[in-house]
Amino acid sequence: MATSSGNYGRHLHSKQLETLERSLKDALAIVQATPRENLRPQDWLETAAQVGTHLAESRDALAEVRQDIIGGARTALLLYFRSHPGEALSPHQLEGVAAIRAWARRIRELREVGWGIDTLGSGAGAPYRLTAPHLDESVASSEETIESIGGTNPGERLIEYLIHISPWPASPQQLERVAKTPTWRQEIRELVDQGWLIQSHDDDSEIPPGHYRLANLEA
Repeated sequence: MATSSGNYGRHLHSKQLETLERSLKDALAIVQATPRENLRPQDWLETAAQVGTHLAESRDALAEVRQDIIGGARTALLLYFRSHPGEALSPHQLEGVAAIRAWARRIRELREVGWGIDTLGSGAGAPYRLTAPHLDESVASSEETIESIGGTNPGERLIEYLIHISPWPASPQQLERVAKTPTWRQEIRELVDQGWLIQSHDDDSEIPPGHYRLANLEA
């Protein structure tokens, strides 16, 4: 997530989207060229291997765009769950959102933070569902939640934390600890420039002075 540039909304992802389009078209072309009759095992293995290569390319392109505009896979999954509370979400949807193979591990990490995410049924294809629209305020503001935040830069860590605790506001002390830098206010301003609706006391008098809150999960 390019949070240091403040260019969200001006980022162009043509290269990644062209790669995604090309890899999917190439995979489709391979499938279309596969014989419908008298398909030999070795021929199918070659088809499957080539399709797998192109699907991996498409996943990498998805991951690059996700990293640039949202951040890590766990943040993307949390945002998607919170955007679809109570809905049954398939493993295929969640893998697409995370754009990594280890997406199920990220869901386990969200559960460890305190999110209620149920598995609806058994087996590899069982869907998942977020059971509560937000964390309890005591969990959201806990030390465990702060310590759970990942991210490679301050902006990624801040937006992940704000997504976790919304609609509750975060104190300056919490935000500095999450960002791990005294310049966290500049990072907040850059997140606002990128399109995230982060409010302060100036925007909403119910927010304590100095605190910030993610008022809308959409950016």
